[in-house]
Amino acid sequence: MVCVGRVDGALVLRATALLIMLFTARTAGEVQHGAAGVWDADTVVNLLREEGNKWANAYLPTAVSPTSPCGRALQAMFDSLTDNTTSWAAKMVDAWGKTSDGISFGNWMYTGIYDECLSATSPNEKLRGKYCQVFTQVIEEETKEKREPLSLTHLSPIPRLTPSLRHANKEPQTIIDRFTDASVHYGTCMPDVCSEEELFLSVNLQNMIGTNMIALVSCSNEEPGPHFTDADVGFTALLTFLVVLIVCSSVVDIFLSYTGNNVLRKGALRYLLVFSAYTNLTKILQVNPVPSPGTITCLHGMRVLSMTWVLYSHQQGTALFITANLLDVGKWAEGLVAQTITNGYPSVDTFFFFSGLLVTYSILRELGRRGRFNIALYFIHRFIRLIPPIAIVAGMMATVMRFFASGPYAIIWNTQWQRNCMKYWWKDIVFINNFMYEEGDCLAQAWYVAVDTQLYFIAPLVILPLFFYEAKGKAWLLIVTVVSAVIPAAIIYARDYPPTNLMYGPEGSSEYFKNIYLTPWCRAEPWVAGVWLGYIFYKQGDKRLKMSPLLVTVGWTVASLTGLLVVYGMYSYNSILHPVPYEVMTQIVYGGGHRLAWGAVLAWLVLACHNGYGGIVDDFLSHPIWQPISRLTYSIYLVAFPMQFLLAYNLRVASYYSYINKIIETVGALVVAFPVAVLVSLMAESPVMGLERLLLRPGPRPANTRAPANNTAKPCNPPEPGSTELTGGRHNPAFIPENSVAAGQKYHAVEMNSEHETQKRNAEKANVTPL
Repeated sequence: MVCVGRVDGALVLRATALLIMLFTARTAGEVQHGAAGVWDADTVVNLLREEGNKWANAYLPTAVSPTSPCGRALQAMFDSLTDNTTSWAAKMVDAWGKTSDGISFGNWMYTGIYDECLSATSPNEKLRGKYCQVFTQVIEEETKEKREPLSLTHLSPIPRLTPSLRHANKEPQTIIDRFTDASVHYGTCMPDVCSEEELFLSVNLQNMIGTNMIALVSCSNEEPGPHFTDADVGFTALLTFLVVLIVCSSVVDIFLSYTGNNVLRKGALRYLLVFSAYTNLTKILQVNPVPSPGTITCLHGMRVLSMTWVLYSHQQGTALFITANLLDVGKWAEGLVAQTITNGYPSVDTFFFFSGLLVTYSILRELGRRGRFNIALYFIHRFIRLIPPIAIVAGMMATVMRFFASGPYAIIWNTQWQRNCMKYWWKDIVFINNFMYEEGDCLAQAWYVAVDTQLYFIAPLVILPLFFYEAKGKAWLLIVTVVSAVIPAAIIYARDYPPTNLMYGPEGSSEYFKNIYLTPWCRAEPWVAGVWLGYIFYKQGDKRLKMSPLLVTVGWTVASLTGLLVVYGMYSYNSILHPVPYEVMTQIVYGGGHRLAWGAVLAWLVLACHNGYGGIVDDFLSHPIWQPISRLTYSIYLVAFPMQFLLAYNLRVASYYSYINKIIETVGALVVAFPVAVLVSLMAESPVMGLERLLLRPGPRPANTRAPANNTAKPCNPPEPGSTELTGGRHNPAFIPENSVAAGQKYHAVEMNSEHETQKRNAEKANVTPL
């Protein structure tokens, strides 16, 4: 029914467009040649009145009173159309959205020319173009009976329309709902003195789009200059302060580095030097071709590729509502290769695996050094590391980023994204947005940070027994592993959810996202797999595991097949055009175990690469070129998602969906997001990490009190006060690389045991442990 309504509405607009083109062609001919066309002005006006009067209401509020400001503006517009000396009204008409080819292909959006509309100005500059968009929606039968009658009796002032009238008995819509629910969507241009309500009433009073449809209207006209709110001023002042602080600290750092003044470095200036872009940017972009022996180098490439996978999957939906080949998207989503995108959820599970691996290794290594665990510092470390970057990005989205949104779709950013950030920013700061997702959110992608933080909170309960009660701790971890797979399987079976997020699933598909996808107890499987590997690496210490060729061959074969089954195993069921009903066994086994299986695949990959059995895979993932981007994955993760949508909302016309176009869009988003991510890191990530080390971890660390015999790692102590070691610039203890933190959230998470001095590779190869 919706498709029929879209095609019928499009044909109506095409008939109107033909009349408009005839009229504007005659006007253009007069302007160019100075002579009358085939018709004179009276003939054209009469033709429009007789044949196109009904459809003129689709573009202009012609039902208003002639004496109203809008009525007088429309008269001036009509006068200009018949005047050979002015063309401002003709520019408005030319900017109207008219049907193009591909109606049966899903091209139901006729945006018009936004910039041409806004540039139309009357000679006395009293009238300007106002760009509006009309969204037609089909009304259900029960809705038509509830519609209130419209009246133009009292148009001044225009009464505010009730939500039931505006939204056709639906819940109050967001602007994005209008784009996605519209049968036909077209743009128009009218004088700026006419209001959105006047156009709304005029379109709907004449029933020009059909008795079973209602038209919703959204208008926008850019102001001559930006209007700053108090929030804009406050956030701009904060950014200015941080930029000035970074510039000043960089100047001081450069001066001290070139003068060799080490005395000043030991005093209060070291607290300023943590903001130095000269040092922090060097560390971010640094490439280490020869890593220290304990570094898990393959994590760099894995992190970058997984982040790219996430961004490319996100890119598929950024401009889906303004796609010119909407009915063709289903064909692109079919096929085995398309499952890499439509079932790309393991890309997120990869970061949960990183988190479990590195937090486990970090805690066990700290216990091995100190023999105790500082629970307060453990939680403080998490909050002060994650919150500042989130706050900066949420602040940008709530304030100044709207100044970078322009065009017919910018209204979506201004009325939805910005308002959500102004209202719900606090959810991201306190890490509970995954439990309150439906109410609205600022950083939608930050649900991952919330889930990972919740797993981080319970991590000591799982990891500490591995150190203090090793046998019981392993048994406890085994129980946690089994439970992590049983819980999602049980919920999926009991509530009849699909085995994963399917493109076209049964009735419970939407509930799956809320009760499975966003909950920590259903996302813990890859995290637990990372905990197992972190424990293995801790016990391994500086040794290198020795594997037989048979074990290596079997390991890579099983891991490869398992990974392919996880990503492509839903091929038959994950279809839009020809979905196959899934069986109960598939529902339970895949739904409950695919994330644990993916974690096991990653565990083998990292274990094999780290111990020299990765071959060309390890050579590729461990290449130094990945290191700079890997250090920025947390900032890119926060910045790229809103950037992808911001770029989509700057489009002027509908886009064409294809894999190549989406790759181009993803690369463009990364090019824009990378420098912004660098700025976020310089403002809110690197300085905070430096201050944490200076304030919360000063002085030498105590000697190792309970390290296993095979773990010979020595603590990396910062210089003692008064020592002759340099404490400024690159030598400032604030800039010593952290060895392990939550992966995907700390750019230096990969360097485990980085305090070890570089050893010769032949010595490392000689030090092996049989497996």
